[in-house]
Amino acid sequence: MSFEWGEHIGELELRASGASEADVFAGAVAAMAELLGEGDEPGEAQTRELAVAGGDRATLFAAFLEELAFLAETEGFVPAAAEALRLDADGLTARLRGHRGAPPHLVKAVTYHRLAFERGPDGWRASAVLDV
Repeated sequence: MSFEWGEHIGELELRASGASEADVFAGAVAAMAELLGEGDEPGEAQTRELAVAGGDRATLFAAFLEELAFLAETEGFVPAAAEALRLDADGLTARLRGHRGAPPHLVKAVTYHRLAFERGPDGWRASAVLDV
């Protein structure tokens, strides 16, 4: 599992990869934890149950990132890891472990510009552009 950020004016591009599709989603949680929790004093440890639907894996990836941003914005929840992440044909469920904090209101939207989720030579990779 790995991730990296690419910067654009007013945008961040997230590129996540892993040996499995689930690893890509776990990488997205790690990326959002880094983005939203930087400089944050961790508060009370918490978990969230999450269910997200999407017509294909790329759409599901965008919806998952949107849900992570929504939890940060509305509840101050900073994810640390995805546990019990299960993918099926049209969605995913996961238990997110994290903490209550004061994440920056950074992510305005997840765009569909350059949105991708595909099998690569070393596993799976996905990308999405975040409007910040």
